This record gives sequence, structure tokens and C-alpha cells, in this order.
Amino acid sequence: MTSRLAKLALAGTMWTAVAAGAHTPSPDAIVARLGGETARREAGVESAARDARLPRLLVVRVGPAWTALPAERRAALAAAWWQAWRHAVPQGIVAILDVATGRSVVSFAADGTPRIAQAKRR
Repeated sequence: MTSRLAKLALAGTMWTAVAAGAHTPSPDAIVARLGGETARREAGVESAARDARLPRLLVVRVGPAWTALPAERRAALAAAWWQAWRHAVPQGIVAILDVATGRSVVSFAADGTPRIAQAKRR
């Protein structure tokens, strides 16, 4: 059990460190980090951008690599992204969508607790 918790903590380290640190990154820095190669490789992020009509909304599109991650890791990453965004953008909203379908793959409770959507069978 300790090993599992250690892995979960490591999964969100980059994001929670950002949210908890004295320096809060700008919204543009968060978008750039989520849109980078590391996020693509480690979390399956295909793209990240602010919504043009609602700038407090961060839209993260994820691909098959996201779905392949254990649910606990996806939850840890989603929570860390939500926390970082909320620190950078007052009343910020995060949407994590499947790049192929446009469907939400994570919903958030009011306190930021993520709920991972069950994969739809075809």
C-alpha cells in the first residue's frame, strides 16, 4: 500500500509543487506545460488551451495513453491540474475531454475531487 501511495504522490508532484509553492505560474505557463512533450508522454495529453469565449476554462484533451493509465494515477493528475489552475485563475474551471469523442473523462466535485468516468464499451 505504501508503494501505491508513493507512486500516486510522484504522479502529481510537478503539479502539486506548483500549486503549493510560493510562486504561482501564470495560466499561460500551465497551458504550455500541459501542452508539452512531457505531459503527452506521461499523461496522454494531446492538447491544452484556454477557451476563447470563457478564459477561466482550461480544456485538456487526452488520448488513448490517458485511458491506459491506472484510474488512481488519472485521478491524481486531474486533481493536481485542477488545483494548479484554480491557484492561477480565480474560479478556474478544468475540462478533461477525450480527444476522439469530445466527451468528458473526468468530472470534479465542488472541492476539486475528481471523478473518473468509466470507459464506454463500443
